[in-house]
Amino acid sequence: MSLAEKKLFLLDMDGTIYLSDRLFEGAAEFLSLVKARGGRCVFLTNNSSRGTEAYIEKMARLGVATGPEDYLTSADAAIRGLRRRGDGLRWYVCGTESLKGQLRAAGIPVAETREEAGGVLLGYDTELSYRKLEDCRILLSGGAAYAATHPDPVCPTWYGSAPDCGSVIELLFTCTGRRPEAIFGKPRPDMAYMAMEKFGRTAAETCLMGDRVYTDIACGVNAGIDTIFVLSGEGTEADVEKYGVVPTWIYPDVAAVLRELSKERGT
Repeated sequence: MSLAEKKLFLLDMDGTIYLSDRLFEGAAEFLSLVKARGGRCVFLTNNSSRGTEAYIEKMARLGVATGPEDYLTSADAAIRGLRRRGDGLRWYVCGTESLKGQLRAAGIPVAETREEAGGVLLGYDTELSYRKLEDCRILLSGGAAYAATHPDPVCPTWYGSAPDCGSVIELLFTCTGRRPEAIFGKPRPDMAYMAMEKFGRTAAETCLMGDRVYTDIACGVNAGIDTIFVLSGEGTEADVEKYGVVPTWIYPDVAAVLRELSKERGT
């Protein structure tokens, strides 16, 4: 199918639609055009540090009205994955209070102390402390189950790249020799599958757009859907060969995607 025939667009946010508090040129118009043609945009993010309400508020500040149904996060994927384990473990969460709240609200047992934990779950923890790292090291060395919301080594910000969940994975690997047995966010296809199931769209009708080959584009490839690699964030064209993940289309930014979409349908 051509780009203009897509009905469900799965969009990364940081580096794709905005950067920090700056909405990219053409982003609002792209969202409006997809909606006007009877399509839908769903935001997929590996950022597990905050809940959906925070994203709704941020997008509103940027001039885009959204609702809870417009988002899927790596926390949502983790909740589904942990439920499917069915082992009843209580998880020590190396993540924000927001992530812990999301897990508790979904019925996932969260350990209040290291002593009552049977597993470790890593997220993007903007509230990280040395005590948390020490607790994780002790638990993992003792054989606790090990999972992570996503593997991103860095998170894009206005000042460059901030350490993300993947960096903590590597830190803990250095002192424990262990890596997570389960990672739920992109590049796994779970969020893409969840979106297609939720909105009743086929793989042929769906397209994923993002700025990272090794997470965003790989997620789309793993889900069997077309992908758009935009060069407005972390990624460069050299990443295609570096990671061996080939997108369907490559554009400089969302404004260029908007122009192509408008041209294909004569808008």
